[in-house]
Amino acid sequence: MMKPTRPPISKGASYPQEFREEAVRYWLSSGHTLANVAADLGLSPECLRSWRKQMETVQAQSVTNLQSGDATELAQAREIGQRRRELEAMTSAQGAPEGTF
Repeated sequence: MMKPTRPPISKGASYPQEFREEAVRYWLSSGHTLANVAADLGLSPECLRSWRKQMETVQAQSVTNLQSGDATELAQAREIGQRRRELEAMTSAQGAPEGTF
């Protein structure tokens, strides 16, 4: 992975999210120590460390959201299946041929 280019930043401003993510990926894929990569990018080691924690938190939340979305979808599919079985039972009780709903 190529070393990310540090954007010019004014005092008190924060780095763009894209740079933060590229810097963390660069650190993790480089095989170098946190201190070496931070110095290479002109950042403090604590800065890179906190960006990594933020990325991990966002990723964990994304996985949780996907899992809860999957659970909702599964519940909906079960409900549809239950209603279909009820409808088939009602139509067969009325003497209608199966699968004609």
